[in-house]
Amino acid sequence: AVQVAAQDAFGNLVTGFTGSIALAIGTNPGGATLGGTTSVTAVAGMATFSTLTLSNGGTGYTLVATATGLTTATSAPFNIVGGVPTLLAFIVQPTQTAAGSPITPAVQVEIRDAVGNRVITATNSVTLAIGNNPGAGTLSGTSTVAAVGGVATFTGLSIDRTGTGYTLGATSASLTGATSAAFNITAAPPTLLAFTTQPPVSQTAGAAFTVVVEARDVLGNRATGFSGSVAIAFGANPGGGTLSGTLTATAVAGVA
Repeated sequence: AVQVAAQDAFGNLVTGFTGSIALAIGTNPGGATLGGTTSVTAVAGMATFSTLTLSNGGTGYTLVATATGLTTATSAPFNIVGGVPTLLAFIVQPTQTAAGSPITPAVQVEIRDAVGNRVITATNSVTLAIGNNPGAGTLSGTSTVAAVGGVATFTGLSIDRTGTGYTLGATSASLTGATSAAFNITAAPPTLLAFTTQPPVSQTAGAAFTVVVEARDVLGNRATGFSGSVAIAFGANPGGGTLSGTLTATAVAGVA
C-alpha cells in the first residue's frame, strides 16, 4: 500500500497531524483513471492507501499527494503492466494508398489483456492478412512481426490491386484476432494504355465498330483519375486502308 507522511520543515514525521491527504495521478502516460480510496485521514501523521488501482498500462506514472496547508509531494515514477495477453487491437489503422505504394503511416497492432490494457511485456508475433478483398489484391511486405513493448509495427506493407473497402485481419496464436477499419487502394499514376474492347477480328469494309482503351498504372490497374486524350491509328495496315470516324477521344475515369 502507498503511504504518505506529514512532515515538518526538517523532514520529521508530525505524529499529531490527523488531516486528510489526497492522491491523484501526476504523470499519466497511459491516460489512466485512478481508482480505489484516494483520500485518507492520516493516523499519527501517516496516510495509508491500500486499495489504489490504475486502469491502463503505461511506463512512468507518478502520483501527487496534497493536503490543505501542506506542500505537495510527487512519488517516484512507476509502471503499470497489463495482465495476461488476451486480444489484439489496431491502434494505427491502414489508410487509403496508391496500389504498390507503402501504406503510411505504418499499421500498428497492440496486444491487450482482457480489460483492454496494453501488455507492455508482450513480444508475441502478430500476422496481418487481407480480410475483405474487393480488388483481389495481394498483400506485400513483412506481414509477420514480433511485438515490442506490446506493439507490432508493420512498415512497408502494400497492396497491388485497386479496390474500395479493403480490410486487414490481425492474428496471433491463441489471442483473439482483430479486423481493421475499411480502407481504399487507388491507382498509381497512369503509365500505359491497354485495349479492353478489341477491334473485331473480321469486319466488313466501311462498317462501324467500337474499341475501348483504358489508361493503367504500372501494375495494370485502371487509372480512374486520367482524363487525357487518347488517339487511335493503324498499327499494321496490310490492305492500305484508311481509318475513319472519331480517332481521338477524351478519357472518362481512365476509359476512352
